[in-house]
Amino acid sequence: MTTTVRTAEELARLHRLVSWHDVPLNLPSAALAGEACVWCTSPADATAVELEPSNPLPRRGCLLCYAARVAWYVSWYDWHGHFESCTHCQQRKTCYIGHGRRLLHEQTIGPADRSKPKCAVCPALVLPTELVAPLYWVGATHQIRLGYAHVRCLTEKARVR
Repeated sequence: MTTTVRTAEELARLHRLVSWHDVPLNLPSAALAGEACVWCTSPADATAVELEPSNPLPRRGCLLCYAARVAWYVSWYDWHGHFESCTHCQQRKTCYIGHGRRLLHEQTIGPADRSKPKCAVCPALVLPTELVAPLYWVGATHQIRLGYAHVRCLTEKARVR
């Protein structure tokens, strides 16, 4: 098992990502009032995390839901960072370290209430037996998206260009 150490700046960035991108649009009144978790609606207690304090609404998340979402981002960025710097991954070869990071990331999908991963190129579900890459792209509205792509789809797309 590897331990990921984050700087204060990275932790603040992760907190903003969770606060801005992972909060549901339609919240029950208790969550809007800051009395319940925005994700599971359990009553907010002393361990609840205040989400984006600059928001005039006191939104809070329970520690379990918040930690699950932070783990999703940390594991995705760890996998992506490895993929970008690994020769085996860049050459579309099997990499056991990259595969291990993928497996660790996939373990965070359920607890973070994320959908099953789909390829951003062909939109088919990503299967455990397929070579997959973590995909980072900026959309037309300059919104950053984190996703996945089959390595074969990326290779095919590169050949077409």
